[in-house]
Amino acid sequence: MSKLRPATTTDTARCVELLRSFHGAWLEAVGSQIPGATASRLAFDPAYAERIVREHLRGGFAYALVLDVGGMVQGVLLAAAFEHGFAPVWISKETAWWIEPRHRGRSAMAMLDAYEAWARSRHCVFAGMAGMGEDPDVAVLYRRRGYTAAETHYVKAL
Repeated sequence: MSKLRPATTTDTARCVELLRSFHGAWLEAVGSQIPGATASRLAFDPAYAERIVREHLRGGFAYALVLDVGGMVQGVLLAAAFEHGFAPVWISKETAWWIEPRHRGRSAMAMLDAYEAWARSRHCVFAGMAGMGEDPDVAVLYRRRGYTAAETHYVKAL
């Protein structure tokens, strides 16, 4: 039985594991396209990931949602709400979103529903999601949900 629920401190270690999977997928999808982005420069740091999870567990303008499948966390969505830098409006932005591949599907839509509801509850007028590289499946998913590509980020190794 799958259910969505707010993450708790007892979920921290599992969320870090999921972020490790997210990081690995990101490296595979994007890391190899960045000149100078070596594995050592982009190495996963569990302590850093744990800090990020704990920051999102605080609530308020930080959000941590998990997909619990039979008592085991199989997905995590971390986000934050903040005032836009150029206009007096609030927006939300996904920090990281990962669902183990075998648990994707309807659960992904439910997680997006919950995230968007949370963003509205924080008076956000826009919700932001990110995709890894040029993944067309993610682009189709977001477009179907009403998201529009608003920015493209470019990265250069220094």
